[in-house]
Amino acid sequence: MQENPSKKFDCLKKVNAVKKGDIKKHDFLLTAEDLFCRNGYEKTSVQDIIDCLHSSKGSFYHHFPSKESLLEGICGNRAEQIYVKASAEAEKADSTIQKLDILLTGTIPFQEEKLRFLLMLIPVFSLPEGRIVRQYYCDALATIFHDPISVQIKAGQNCYELRCDDPDIAATLILHVVNRMWVQITDMIIETELRHKEPELSEYLHLTDCCRNLIERFLSIPYGSINLINLPSLRFLIEQIHNHWE
Repeated sequence: MQENPSKKFDCLKKVNAVKKGDIKKHDFLLTAEDLFCRNGYEKTSVQDIIDCLHSSKGSFYHHFPSKESLLEGICGNRAEQIYVKASAEAEKADSTIQKLDILLTGTIPFQEEKLRFLLMLIPVFSLPEGRIVRQYYCDALATIFHDPISVQIKAGQNCYELRCDDPDIAATLILHVVNRMWVQITDMIIETELRHKEPELSEYLHLTDCCRNLIERFLSIPYGSINLINLPSLRFLIEQIHNHWE
């Protein structure tokens, strides 16, 4: 599909007053995300981003060594935004287990992402450079969420809501499980679409149940204490991705 020229001019108008030397890292991230979502990651070049900002290659490469690192930066920003929202929701929860569940649910990034961003991002994960970006996303989420989750595990231990020998190690292991879960879900989505198959929602349900049960047993908390994912929302999301996949 050919890009509408008016959209490109709109982009140029937004930064018309910005001098080349004043272009900041944040400006590159916002502009790149918009172009990636609009035109696709592979179809958007570094030069497209530079042109849109009326910037220069020197300014771009001062902040980012490559287009891949730019996408990593976007994912890092997204991870921070996801944490801010999840932590605010966790503060409203009544019990330690509920707070822990909200934080763990928050580490699954595609639940909070917009469809346009996911339709750009998930296909990229199948590329060699995309796998590196995906790992960066996992690392960013694990780093941001680790200490708050460790704090909740320790609080649950102190009030005898759960059992755990080392909250820090527990937080690391649990985050690894949750990260692997959402990575496997994205792999399942990619494989389904590349093979032109209909999504098998039972496979996603089995995967999420296994991860949820594993965390509950590890922390010695009752069955059903951890949700991890809103299944109706996941079903809707998978169907939307399937319907809009190019």
